Amino acid sequence: MGGQANESAPDDRFMGGPYRGGRSVRLYWILVVAKIPGAIELQVPDAPVIGLLGEDVLLPCWFSPPAGFSLEALSVFWKVTNLQQVHAFSRGQEQLENQDPEFKNRTLLFPSELSNGNMSLLLQEVRLSDEGIYTCFVNVETPSSAAVILQVAAPFSKPVLHLEPSESLKPGDNVTITCHTYHGYPQVELVWQDGNGHNLTETVTTSQVANDEGLFHVQSTIVITLETSDTYTCLVYNPVLRDVINSSLTVTGQHLSFPPVAMWVTVGLCVCLLGLLVALALVCRKQLIQTCEEEQAEAGNEEVEENGELKTAMQPLKTNSKGDGEIYLFFPVLPVRISYFL
Repeated sequence: MGGQANESAPDDRFMGGPYRGGRSVRLYWILVVAKIPGAIELQVPDAPVIGLLGEDVLLPCWFSPPAGFSLEALSVFWKVTNLQQVHAFSRGQEQLENQDPEFKNRTLLFPSELSNGNMSLLLQEVRLSDEGIYTCFVNVETPSSAAVILQVAAPFSKPVLHLEPSESLKPGDNVTITCHTYHGYPQVELVWQDGNGHNLTETVTTSQVANDEGLFHVQSTIVITLETSDTYTCLVYNPVLRDVINSSLTVTGQHLSFPPVAMWVTVGLCVCLLGLLVALALVCRKQLIQTCEEEQAEAGNEEVEENGELKTAMQPLKTNSKGDGEIYLFFPVLPVRISYFL
């Protein structure tokens, strides 16, 4: 089975990243969007601000302060889509009596920056429910307002791939590859690719289900027919974060082998055949030896019949000093020794 890879591909059109933690003020993407004669000019981002779930995010908003104005004459309000009050500053101090409970202890202005025209809001521990259009209101001599869009995102887990079946694979088999990724937001775009980077669209089924927290579990399956070794990649694109995470699985030659059952049957047949060959060799050897002995016996009988008599030899008696002797009698085929004592 193949290894995994995790890649990130930010979009060049993305004009900035999410505000990540910390208490410092970070301002970017500034664009003049409100310039009404007689009104205070406001500057806000021209693109949605991205807030990561559980982290802090800065909602930028600037105004052009009149010369010599006093904070006592300044009123600042932040509200969200449904006109919930998010934060308020008036008469030189924060006014949080009417703050919506959803934002309690989660918002901060920077009073020391107000005199410079910085009325940006820090929203802490971002929730999915925080997503929406926020409006910053300012009133010094005349009222002005501008909108800031907040999009909330949660990165998905690295995709995990499973192959089923994963064993006893051979060319022509249909297999299912499943891709899982968890705890992300919002819904993603998921694509399958082969080893050549070609998109695979047939036999693909994808589901995205939100849990009780609103985070999504994505599951996608693809059915393929094995031909040769190849790599299959599951790519998950988060449209808010504009990044891609992926994992790959390589079906290598080690999977495209004989099934274990067929292999053992083959081995068994080979062993049986080898045993038969050994037994046959032993039988042939025994038969050959028996045939040779029979031929030798027949040859001996024929020689005796030709001479007309048995060939018998006797040796003269030999004695020694001890008075004993030996007589050697030779019979056909086997010599016999007879000992005697005088």
